[in-house]
Amino acid sequence: MMDVQVRNMRFDAGKPKICVPLIGITFEEIMEQASLAKKYADVIEWRADYYKDLLDDEELLITLLALRDELREIPLIFNLRTKPEGGQVELTLRDYRRINEFAVSSRAVDIADIELSHVDKLGSTFIKWMQALDTKVILSDHNYGGTPENAVLLFRLNMMEHWGADIAKIVVVPENEGDVIRLMEMTMKAQTFVTLPTITVSIGKLGKLSRLAGYLDGSCMTYGCLPGHSSAEGQIEVEKLVAILEELS
Repeated sequence: MMDVQVRNMRFDAGKPKICVPLIGITFEEIMEQASLAKKYADVIEWRADYYKDLLDDEELLITLLALRDELREIPLIFNLRTKPEGGQVELTLRDYRRINEFAVSSRAVDIADIELSHVDKLGSTFIKWMQALDTKVILSDHNYGGTPENAVLLFRLNMMEHWGADIAKIVVVPENEGDVIRLMEMTMKAQTFVTLPTITVSIGKLGKLSRLAGYLDGSCMTYGCLPGHSSAEGQIEVEKLVAILEELS
């Protein structure tokens, strides 16, 4: 597995980095959450699809720059998730591209999280353009209909590498405990198929083990939420997550 350096944070095997999502609707809510999250987080993700002023470029830029100032050297992920990927907004592909490019152009974000299904239409130049502005790219694949077969998951990881991602991310919904174990086994196996740092998450109550398993399977980042502010089913409150991971280390 290749390491990816973002500011002072290295994405690699070993203890998974803890990412805290911000899901505020208003500027004030976002900044309040950021102030709390930075006490625990290795990485912070702004789920911009929750933001009520997403389509207002002036307000969007103000929020991006304020977050950068608040977080200092903590890496910031910009994640604009549309409804088909479990997000909060309906967007045309044109708007999805424009908003992501606007965020990257602000130089306030360190990583852009892009859905794999969009890349066929956006093309590799979209990824390369972001990387040319010193922004790393996570390519994500969300599977809300279940947990695909291992061959499918490995193929999608290979596609992420093909498209030039810096980090690969797979999110699935388990139907049973076996799906969770299978995802963890696939994550371990993936290290012989792709060179990218990999994030894998099995969501929901059944999948909580996957959020703690980076030590074992090589998933390089996990997500912990602020109290009452979960962005996905099964997220563990970040203070508890930190304590559990410290106990395991």
